Amino acid sequence: MIQSLKMRKRIVLLFALCSVFIIVLIIRLGFVQLRDGPFLKNLADDQHYRGVPVAAKRGNIEDSNGNILGMSVSSQTIYAIPAEVRKSGQQEEIAAKLSDILDMKKETVLTKITKRTSIEYVRKKVSAQDAAIITEANLAGIGVVEDSTRFYPNGSLAAHVIGFTGVDSQGLEGIEYSRDEELTGISGSILTEYGANGIQIPDAQHEFLQPVQGNTVRLTIDKNIQAFAERELAKLMAGQGVNMAGKIPKSASILVMEPSSGKVLAIASAPTFDPNNYQASSISTRRNIAIQNGYEPGSTFKIITLAASIEEKVFNPKEMFTDPGYATVLGKKIRCWKSGGHGTQTMVEVVENSCNPGFIMLGQRLGMDKFYHYLTAFGFGQKTGIEMSGEAKGILANKKKATALDLATMSIGQTNNVTPIQLLTAVSAVANGGTLLEPQLVQEITGPDGNVITPFTKKVVRRVVSEDTAKQAREVLESVVTNGTGRRTFLPGYRVAGKTGTAQKVSNGGYIQGEYVASFVGFAPANDPKLAILVVIDGVPFYGGVVAAPVFANVMLDSLKYLGVKPDPNAPLTPGEPLYGVEFPPVKEAAVVPSVLGLTQSDAETTLKKDGFKVKVEGTGTTVIDQIPHGEASVEKGSTVLLYLGSEAGKPTLAPWRELYDPDIEAIAGLGQRIPISSNSELSE
Repeated sequence: MIQSLKMRKRIVLLFALCSVFIIVLIIRLGFVQLRDGPFLKNLADDQHYRGVPVAAKRGNIEDSNGNILGMSVSSQTIYAIPAEVRKSGQQEEIAAKLSDILDMKKETVLTKITKRTSIEYVRKKVSAQDAAIITEANLAGIGVVEDSTRFYPNGSLAAHVIGFTGVDSQGLEGIEYSRDEELTGISGSILTEYGANGIQIPDAQHEFLQPVQGNTVRLTIDKNIQAFAERELAKLMAGQGVNMAGKIPKSASILVMEPSSGKVLAIASAPTFDPNNYQASSISTRRNIAIQNGYEPGSTFKIITLAASIEEKVFNPKEMFTDPGYATVLGKKIRCWKSGGHGTQTMVEVVENSCNPGFIMLGQRLGMDKFYHYLTAFGFGQKTGIEMSGEAKGILANKKKATALDLATMSIGQTNNVTPIQLLTAVSAVANGGTLLEPQLVQEITGPDGNVITPFTKKVVRRVVSEDTAKQAREVLESVVTNGTGRRTFLPGYRVAGKTGTAQKVSNGGYIQGEYVASFVGFAPANDPKLAILVVIDGVPFYGGVVAAPVFANVMLDSLKYLGVKPDPNAPLTPGEPLYGVEFPPVKEAAVVPSVLGLTQSDAETTLKKDGFKVKVEGTGTTVIDQIPHGEASVEKGSTVLLYLGSEAGKPTLAPWRELYDPDIEAIAGLGQRIPISSNSELSE
């Protein structure tokens, strides 16, 4: 009985243990099946399936009107499955064949195709012809998969803004870099079944995972306004700038902004480069000097001194000021640009004449604390926040160590170092009514389906001066263009406001004699600014009002016409009388260019020279197939007409900017102003 009872207890205990074991096993199986199942399935699939990545096309970069600036075009990538190559026993033959087709060293190819990896890329960005030859060769373990390469259809247009990508389509500079995450799509894959030995299973399943294209980044840049700016820079760098006497500057920048929104419509820098072949250009050429370089702004900075003085009520437009030709500060004489000074003048004339002693007086009235307050309030000494890598902050004199002499020189745009984008952003605050805005390059981001993911939002930094102050500053700056040193930017029928600037270059702790940074910054229409433009020309022996002002005028006039801004019937048609010996460019007679398309070279030259035009010929052939300026264009009499010779089948490819919008500016004669030339006439001055 006792024995039987013990036996029963043992059976019950054994049953209980078995039950517990089974329950634990069931629970564990449940965990494995429900919790770890997906993970283990993926792990098994990774062992069983092997994927050949299919690169997603990078999203487009567009200008503000949807014109493509950067796009991805199809190319091919050659890959190897080393296990299959080794199994074939033909490694040497395969390597030799590939090296011939791809123009690679055989040893390099052999190393790649026999590497101890599941998949190895032999070469990316292969032409369709070479890829077709490899596919036809049917080499064991070698495959071809579609890839993409970046293409910039407008060549160097906006190159410093757009940037470029590397061999793996990763952004390296410009918007390509700053918006790399949005532009990069989601890669797809071709999945194939493989056995445990790493060899593809015959007649195995294949699964294609579709790649997802990247988002489209639409910029605030306007392709046509950018082209106007780059056209003027091309003239400068070719020695064809107005009043440049063949002198070629070291570098130059033109920036265009919409003051009311902070949208940057153009950033052009020279020298420039082609992002399709960026390796051929030096790092210095690829440097975005409008964002990354600083300079002493000279008299263009006087706009800030003026606005601060008006805001602090230390500027009285009717006050009389006598300029003896210099100002003495701490025993040092700071001379005016005009020898002997400007004599007695109103404070408005002080601004019109860019009188250094007058502005030094305004700086002294402001005092050190208030002057530095406006320096930082207008954004100097800090990054603007524009979406470009490597933006410089500029350099401000240390306030704690600054002297009265520093205050005097800072008031006229010396001592401090600013970037072009900082200065244009600050001047735009005066133009828009006193609000500092963050300059922006991205208008919106859209998905592959066309839906807007990130819309444009104006970013207000702070209010710097009141609307009344900004209005008075605009009126005074308009008089600079109408009556003062900025008269070379006078545009009949348009109200233009602005300021010239000429700064000596700094080197080895001192100023270089006879070499300047010439600049002009302004906006139009002065009463309701649509555009603000800054022109900076580095390394010229001339003043800003002489060389930078005509560049500003050309870009501003073309851009206003293009945007459909109508002339103001109340705007002056002639500037005031020349002041203090500053002569305005003489009026030249207008002439209409005859069309000579289809004529022989000799007949075309005879026709043009008969009407007083000079002729330059490019191309080979006997027939004129294109001309710049085009027929019926109004230009200055005596301008040069460029003729292209050839046949229609062999017509030369024009520079990208020549194919853009041409507003066909009409000539204006007898208005005390230069004759505006056709916007596509780069040879006519």
